[in-house]
Amino acid sequence: MDSDVPSSQRSSCSHGGAKSHTKKRKLRSADVVEQVPEISKSARFDELLGGVEEHFPWKNLQLILSLQDKNVDIRKNIDLAFDYAKSSNNEDMDDIGRRSQVLDTSRTIVFVSNWIQSCLISSEKKTRQREGAPQFETSGSIMDLRCWKIFHFCLEESKKLNVSLTCSRDFLRVIHAIARDASSFVNGTSSAVKESFSGEQIQIYDIVLDCVLMVFSFHGGIANKNLDLWILLMDKVIDSALKVLMGQHDGSKLGDFILRLACYLFEPFAKFLCVQPTRKNGFQNFIDKLLEPLLHLLHVLHSIPCDSGDEWKVNITKWVEEVLAQGLFHPTHIEGFLSLQSSVRYRNSSDTSIKDGKLVNKSYHRHLFDEVEKIVAKKNDLALIGLEQLLHLFVCCVMKQNGISVGSGVPRGSNFSSTTHVSSTPHHSQTMASKVTPSSHSRSMNAELRRSIFDFYIQIMEYLLADINKYLQAEGELGSALYNVCKTLRSINGVLLSLICDKLYLRTEDTSEGASRNFLRSVHAVLMSLSAKIETSSFGNDEKSNGEVLISLRTELIVSIHHLLNIEYEVVGDDLESLWMMIFSSATCCYSSMDMPSQPLLSSEILNLSCRIIDVYSDLRQVDSAIYALCKAVRQSLLLVRDSEAYSNSLSVLFFSSKFRLSLSNAIKTIPEGQGSACLRQFCTDIKESLEWVRFGDEPAGRGETVKSNSYSSDSLQGHLRAELLGKMLCEVYAIILDSIAVTSGNSYSIGASLKSSIEIIRPGLGRLFTLRLDSGIEILSNSTGTDNVTICWFLVFLLRLIVSCRSLFRQAISLMPPDASKKMSGVIGDSLTVHCGRDWLEMTAPTGEGFLSWILPPSVSLLDVINSVSDICIQDSAVLCPPLVYVLNVMALQRLTDLNRLIQSSEYMLQWNQMKDQTKLNDDADLSFNRKQIRKWTKCVTKLREEAASLTEFILECLLSVAKDKESSSFRAGDADGSQIRGLLDNNSSDIASGLLDEKSLASVLWQLFCKNVDIWCSYASKKQSRNFLTHIIKSSLSCLVSLQEHDISTTGLLKTRTVPLIALEFLSNIISYEQRFVRRYMASMFCRILQKSVLSLFNTSAVDLSESPDWLKEIAAVGNTSDVKSGTSLQTRQNMVPDESSGEQLDVEFARCQCLLNLLMRMPEEYLSLKSSSLYITYILNFERILVGSLLGEHSQTWSLNSYQIFRLLVTCRKALHILAVASSKNNVNGSQSLCLFPLPWLLKSLSVAIEFQPAFPEDVTFEVRAALFSFLDYTSRVLLMVTENQYQHSISSAVSVRNAHTKRENADRISEQSGLLSPPEETLVISQSISELTKALEDDLQKSLTTAREASDDKKIECMTGPQSLNKLSSTIASLQGLLWGIASALGGQKAGVSNSRMKSSSYDIELMKRIKSCVETYVEFTISFVKAVFIEDNLNPCMTAGSNELRPRASCSQYSASRDGTNEGCPNEEMVPSDVISCPTKCEPKGKSRLSFPDLEAFLSEVPHKKLLLKKSLLMKVFKGENPEAAFFLGQLFIACSAILRLNMQTELTSLSWSLFPIVLDISEFMLMEFSRSELPNQFALFLLDGVVRFLEELGNYFPHIDPSLSKDLYIKLIVLHQRAIGKCICLQGKQAKLASQERGSLTKLAGQVNSQFSWARSRLVELKERLTISFSTYVRKSSEFHLLSIIQAVERALVGVWGGSMTNYEIVCGNLDGGEVSSVVSAGIVCLDSILEYVTGPRRLNMMKKHIQNLVAGLFNIILHLQGPRIFYGYVDDSDVPDSGAVTLMCIELLTKISGKPSFFEMDACHIAQSLRIPGTLFQYFLQLLISESPLSSALDRKASMELYDYCCRMLCTALKHRKSETRQCIALLQDSVSVLLHCLETVNTNHAAGREFFAWEIQEAVICAGSLRRIYEEVRQQKDVFGQFSFQFLSRYIWVYCGFGPAKSGIIREVDEALKPGLYALIDSCSADDLQLLHTTFGEGPCRSTLAALQHDYTVHFQFEGKV
Repeated sequence: MDSDVPSSQRSSCSHGGAKSHTKKRKLRSADVVEQVPEISKSARFDELLGGVEEHFPWKNLQLILSLQDKNVDIRKNIDLAFDYAKSSNNEDMDDIGRRSQVLDTSRTIVFVSNWIQSCLISSEKKTRQREGAPQFETSGSIMDLRCWKIFHFCLEESKKLNVSLTCSRDFLRVIHAIARDASSFVNGTSSAVKESFSGEQIQIYDIVLDCVLMVFSFHGGIANKNLDLWILLMDKVIDSALKVLMGQHDGSKLGDFILRLACYLFEPFAKFLCVQPTRKNGFQNFIDKLLEPLLHLLHVLHSIPCDSGDEWKVNITKWVEEVLAQGLFHPTHIEGFLSLQSSVRYRNSSDTSIKDGKLVNKSYHRHLFDEVEKIVAKKNDLALIGLEQLLHLFVCCVMKQNGISVGSGVPRGSNFSSTTHVSSTPHHSQTMASKVTPSSHSRSMNAELRRSIFDFYIQIMEYLLADINKYLQAEGELGSALYNVCKTLRSINGVLLSLICDKLYLRTEDTSEGASRNFLRSVHAVLMSLSAKIETSSFGNDEKSNGEVLISLRTELIVSIHHLLNIEYEVVGDDLESLWMMIFSSATCCYSSMDMPSQPLLSSEILNLSCRIIDVYSDLRQVDSAIYALCKAVRQSLLLVRDSEAYSNSLSVLFFSSKFRLSLSNAIKTIPEGQGSACLRQFCTDIKESLEWVRFGDEPAGRGETVKSNSYSSDSLQGHLRAELLGKMLCEVYAIILDSIAVTSGNSYSIGASLKSSIEIIRPGLGRLFTLRLDSGIEILSNSTGTDNVTICWFLVFLLRLIVSCRSLFRQAISLMPPDASKKMSGVIGDSLTVHCGRDWLEMTAPTGEGFLSWILPPSVSLLDVINSVSDICIQDSAVLCPPLVYVLNVMALQRLTDLNRLIQSSEYMLQWNQMKDQTKLNDDADLSFNRKQIRKWTKCVTKLREEAASLTEFILECLLSVAKDKESSSFRAGDADGSQIRGLLDNNSSDIASGLLDEKSLASVLWQLFCKNVDIWCSYASKKQSRNFLTHIIKSSLSCLVSLQEHDISTTGLLKTRTVPLIALEFLSNIISYEQRFVRRYMASMFCRILQKSVLSLFNTSAVDLSESPDWLKEIAAVGNTSDVKSGTSLQTRQNMVPDESSGEQLDVEFARCQCLLNLLMRMPEEYLSLKSSSLYITYILNFERILVGSLLGEHSQTWSLNSYQIFRLLVTCRKALHILAVASSKNNVNGSQSLCLFPLPWLLKSLSVAIEFQPAFPEDVTFEVRAALFSFLDYTSRVLLMVTENQYQHSISSAVSVRNAHTKRENADRISEQSGLLSPPEETLVISQSISELTKALEDDLQKSLTTAREASDDKKIECMTGPQSLNKLSSTIASLQGLLWGIASALGGQKAGVSNSRMKSSSYDIELMKRIKSCVETYVEFTISFVKAVFIEDNLNPCMTAGSNELRPRASCSQYSASRDGTNEGCPNEEMVPSDVISCPTKCEPKGKSRLSFPDLEAFLSEVPHKKLLLKKSLLMKVFKGENPEAAFFLGQLFIACSAILRLNMQTELTSLSWSLFPIVLDISEFMLMEFSRSELPNQFALFLLDGVVRFLEELGNYFPHIDPSLSKDLYIKLIVLHQRAIGKCICLQGKQAKLASQERGSLTKLAGQVNSQFSWARSRLVELKERLTISFSTYVRKSSEFHLLSIIQAVERALVGVWGGSMTNYEIVCGNLDGGEVSSVVSAGIVCLDSILEYVTGPRRLNMMKKHIQNLVAGLFNIILHLQGPRIFYGYVDDSDVPDSGAVTLMCIELLTKISGKPSFFEMDACHIAQSLRIPGTLFQYFLQLLISESPLSSALDRKASMELYDYCCRMLCTALKHRKSETRQCIALLQDSVSVLLHCLETVNTNHAAGREFFAWEIQEAVICAGSLRRIYEEVRQQKDVFGQFSFQFLSRYIWVYCGFGPAKSGIIREVDEALKPGLYALIDSCSADDLQLLHTTFGEGPCRSTLAALQHDYTVHFQFEGKV
């Protein structure tokens, strides 16, 4: 086969047409060709046979003559034409060649085009006549590839020559034949298609597509177009496209051809219909043939996900809609559809049935509705659903016809379309029925136009309703008709949804005289009739098989009612009860079909509709009618219940859903103040009816009538069910009413009166249940409600729950009443003490005998008696019959305890008052006798009250511990520890608990939550034993939750939605408030240690070991060395209760988990409440536990239980971590040193370290990584413990010595003592501490000396590898970690004493000369070892570490003795062998301000001046392996080495280690530089590299402290080099952080937030990254804080270069780029410049340094503006992009804005040009203009919005504007227009909240609560305008005007401001009104004119007067 002709691009369906040719030729017909001069046949054939030269002038002419000759075989002509096309394509004919032709090339192309078309048309005609398929590869047929290539050649050549070709109308038949051929393959199976579908056929289809595309895009399409041919063609194309889209061959080459062909044909067809409107016959043909397929296709296209990425699918959807719009609703005949007058039949009619009448007057339009009727009858469900799209298209066409812009509204798509099958999940529009947002164009539609469109809607709906009525009127059951009814209902829902989206009905603008509302009522009536029909239908044996269809049908019914309620609430009328009964029936069916796939959707829709009913009637201020209709429906529906259990459970699901309860509560809260009492009166009536219903079994109104009884259940079952519904459902509704109703001082008395009536109703009911017997006390009568105890319990739940709620509400009302009324009303509930004031108490002669239930039961019956009697029947044999009743009893007990607390306190005060009177001398004996009588009465009263309180406390604790038994033997899981997971039951208030939903499992969680929250109420009356038991259970219960937190590595906040007993216990123990209770502080330590002791004893055979005793640590350390001594006493027990550990896949023993959790719990305790005694106890226990673990670890060395050994090691690491936390807490709580830390066994820390390291190789290989990480943690925690203990001990030693000296000085003469002050004997305790530290130092020095010897020997033998193995490096790391902990502890102690004692270092040195000498010697040994080791390992062998290529030795200008200390201790540079404090030696320099001094470091000056010019040859490959984590041990070792070096630098600064050698630091500095440079070029490093980098930065930070003490000119190069290193590293951190990158001020608290993330590895890495960046920022600030002016200038210049983007001194390396339309980019160094500038602004102080900053501030500010200018774009709002090479644009922009705000807020320090102020005012508007474009734009989004980041940017933009208003008044006033523009843009962002719900776009909009937060930020701008009223007052009305304009819907989004946002902005608006003058407000009033804006202004002014304006005196 010859090569293909190059095909044109066809990536899109839309192409612009080419310019038409100036001269058009007339064609007689498609088969008539242009005549040319005749030439003899012989000559023609001679040329044909003999060949023709390429550019022979007769070539074109001879071709045409040959094609005209009918005697020539068609195949030869095709060959000739194909050769001509092929040769023309292969040659590049120039103009001269074309002109040499006798016949013009363009005419030849036209002729060949017409000829090949005639061939194709003729072939199609023959094929059609034969009624067969076209013959493939037959010459001249439509399936001949050469014919199509010839035609393609003609089309392309004519396009090049700018010649327009016209195709015959019969060419459509050719395309139809091709489509028919492709359709034949679609109808086959996939395998058959693959076999018969050849490669050449694919080529034919491809070239056909090219030809079709060019014909309709460039060449003008078809001549003499015929609608019938178009319809014939499109019918076949649509049919094939539907088959492909429905799953046949989708994604195949055949499917791709069909869909692209459809795409290429729909556009010209739509344009044809637009230019040539359909006439009557054509219109009918279009409707008959294409309407149903087009509706079907449109729905299928909308069902395809929008994120598929296929542009052609979007285009084809667009053109299908256009075809329908132009074919049906062309502007020439759309007026006929607007004059239907369909609503006239429903005008002024009370009859809701559908009336017959003439549908349409014009037959032209009637045919459309006839076809709709046929579609409804055919039940093509997808076409039925397409009626929704038809209605929407009609609305759009009408809008365009009337010149109204068509907004996006609610987009059509998969979210608003139905599914293909009834059995599948219904459309998502149902779940969004209450969230639909109307189209924006609805505001522009006038009422008359809307009514006309509604008539069209009526016409369509009547056919659907008629179909439903057909089934309703049919006799018999629905049965098999369910499926068809469901299809029709789904179509009705689609049309109703379109009615809502396009807002075709507005109640306030309805001009149809009620006809539209009557029609909607008729729809509602039909739907309710259908629901009733379903209820009465019986499906027999098919009920199970029809279950899925029945669920779908009920779902559609619920959605339909929901839509109608959203359209017009009056359609429901007064039939709310029937509506609720329908909901309950659907809920019962839903509960009975739990296994159905569509059941969750039905449940969701039932809940949505129920909440919507409540919300609608709440808005109408008629919520009481909806609620009491609900209660009545609950009672009435019981008569129709078939399955009582399903009915009860289904109502539980609805009534106890948090959404429904919240909706109900909010509706009650919004009841106006004056309607509260009326609501309660109706409440009382309903309670009475409910009680009578329970008693008589039917509704009260029906007792005198014949009531249909329920034949499905017996009377006993009915009685039990009635009691359950009363105590479970109705009680919940009543309780929500009582708990939520608003009480004010205005309605308090009326509410109290209404409550009095309800109490009168409750009192007899409760009285009938209880009777008082003299011999046995109170007894419950069971014959009142039957003999069933459960029934009695539910009745008691109802009564007692109402008593609790009524009592609370009554007391709330009493508290707001006037004094007289409150005293009168308090007697109703027997609570007169509530209203007693102090005077009433003093006048009281005896305490009142009022009890909790004295207002209902006889006074002699106490609450405790009632509780005991009730608990006897509801708790039997430790089984709870009715958990809600137990809960109510405990709530009553707590309320009584609250009252008793107040009564006891008052009574005790009265007792004390009378006792004081008794102590005074009274006038006579009568007064004395009376007073003593009063004392006895009050004493007896207090005793009685305390006894009652103790009894109630005993009851609640016994109840608590009985229902929540300890299940320690079960699995330690958060969800399974006690099986008490509760979802949606608990909230912040106990009154919000859905008590009716409680079961025996969830009751435990609720009670624990209740008592832990109210622990302060009952703890005073609990006995010691009860308190200890409570704490024991709390501790044990929290352990299982800690295991879950440990496994998933998440914080407590991640489990708050599942409230379990372990979680509640853990929260209690983690809450600081809990430790304010005395019993917690008193017993916590002992109980915790007792549980730990028990757990350890159960884990190990250590019965002889007491963890509370401190052993002789020297003996223990010696014993550890001999493993045989410990094997016998500390070996593990063999246990079998192993359960899988899901987090790591290993077996986890329960006892191991218990011990681990106990330690975790200890670490979670608030350190503020760790007293000295408790800390000492905890430390003792944990040290002993460590001792046992170490011994057990050694005992396991020879055992095979390696897994247990790993668990032991984990416990050991956790113990060491707990020790660190305890050490920190102890140090904080004991400033002068803790006794527990002073006697801390420091040698034990070293010994345990050595054991852990020695044992590491024995662990199994599968836990190697975990063991390595645990070992590093163990070393780290050990160094931290050493730091804290050493600091505490050394600080305590210094304080003791200073105290002794001060005391001695006071007793003796100061002059005599001063000479001998250094000879004072220190205290014995100080000597012990010094000796302990000295011994530790000696041990470390010995280890270092051994390592030094080994290193030298290995270096000499060239066997240094023996010291670089993992085990050797770990041993070295342990020594260095211990050393750096020791050194940092001493340095911290000296630093802490410096703040409190002026010369503490000198004093400490005089006492601790020997200790300091030991430390000095140890440091020297460390330095020497480090030099030797690092030289051998990390430096090339042929070079000395102090050598470079240019010199033999790194030697400073000073003598060698100044640079390096001798090992024998002599030093000529130091006058004294003692260590002299560094602040004694000082020397002024010319670079420092006068009066300041600097320490003398001549050797350091030489080092710092020389080292920048000396470079060591590092082993970079080895260091790279360390950095990449290939050698974690080396990385950890280097990290510890750097930290130790930093400690030496700090200690040298404090004590002047005069013999310190600086030879080490060039090596360390070079390695630091290398590591930081690699970090700046790498991806996110591993955890070991991060630890290494942390040590590097700490070293550089300490090195920075030395620069202020030396000559700046000598250290300039090194200083700048270190600054650059900091910038690079900070910039890399910013890149890696992405959106989370912030300035230091913003980043505070980031670590706490990161700790709560679920992804542990990600959160850990990110948190360590934040720590590293924070450490870098602190280190940089060290260089800034104490820098000289010379160095500060270098820093500022470096930051300037970074902000400008010029780096490395190269002007061509510009690191700020504009990027693309989404925004620009900056490099990491630029972002680091922002952070560094923030540090400079924060830490630069002093007048001279600030003056230097002022000189450069303009350049720095300009750099910030330049960055924002380049970055601005949509990208700043996008979510996280995984690109670690460049910083996130949004984060960088946010940092720039924060810095600009800081600078703007300091006008006295920094001046800003007026142009800079103007730019700062414009920035918010510019940035958020992109935000608005993203929200409004219809183009697909490249990324989702990061809502949190956009909110932060919004907030800081508002802050920047507020700062300008406050601090830059004059400049802002000059640019007020820019300020107004930015504020307007920020306001528009709040308008677009939740206005677009397109798929994928909902992520690019703020949620309501987020928008409210942003509104609070914008409000501050308005308030600041008022604060600066004198300057900006005259512009306030402009801000107010813009807000009103946007609020009324005239903003860009045309949607207005939602209520929540408006409420948040109200204070700011009031502030604007307050700053407006009367003339300004009058101007606004006049300018707005009549309309919503003026009304809004008036409402704001009224609210301002009521809520804001102050009219009093100041």
